[in-house]
Amino acid sequence: MSINLYLQVRKKEGRLYSDDVVAQLPSFPKHHALSSEWQARFQSAKRLRRYLSQKKCPLKILDVGCGNGWLSNFLTHGNHFVYGIDQNLFELKQAARVFSKNSKLSFLEADIFSAPFLKESFDVIIIASAIQYFPDLTKLLQTLFDYLKPNGEIHILDSAFYSDDEIPQAIHRSDEYYSSLGFPEMSQYYFHYRTSELEKFSPKWMYHPNLWMLKIKRIFGKIDSPFAWVMIKNQ
Repeated sequence: MSINLYLQVRKKEGRLYSDDVVAQLPSFPKHHALSSEWQARFQSAKRLRRYLSQKKCPLKILDVGCGNGWLSNFLTHGNHFVYGIDQNLFELKQAARVFSKNSKLSFLEADIFSAPFLKESFDVIIIASAIQYFPDLTKLLQTLFDYLKPNGEIHILDSAFYSDDEIPQAIHRSDEYYSSLGFPEMSQYYFHYRTSELEKFSPKWMYHPNLWMLKIKRIFGKIDSPFAWVMIKNQ
């Protein structure tokens, strides 16, 4: 995928933020069009950070597709050291600039399939709102296993998984969405994964959204993530 195309889409969506906004993420202006989305991501991030805080020692974490670095920064709480990796140099530079005072952060421009990491380097690998940009989920996970320590964990969050019969409609929605933005070619770089594709990796579903509960929460002004949180352990 062309990074330039990706950035054009991000700009049209209103997802390229000022340094001041990035510095406050996942807190987000309440009246912004994307406020509900960020409230949901805040809930996902808090659940993950709370889980990681239960570990007995500081962790070495890899954040794949880290973008502007907000989640990498958020996860350093608890003395964890986080490496953010992305091919999007524009937002990586912003991440390094905005979070320059955080000594527990490091950002790297690289392709995850040729990244300069040694085997068994990380305790935890995070993929948040990013798997949809990888054309082969199995290849991605197998690559990440090489970077994981024994009994290390991969955490996937803020991304959709579908049943087999939901896939055609999901693809159609993506086609319509990117056409409406004026970038129909982007749909060929946006991939849809079946829940069944994870089964061979013995996933643990750490959070599974209850759609009725989400609707009830919205009635009372509370927002939570519509996406599952999946943990896969390196056996």
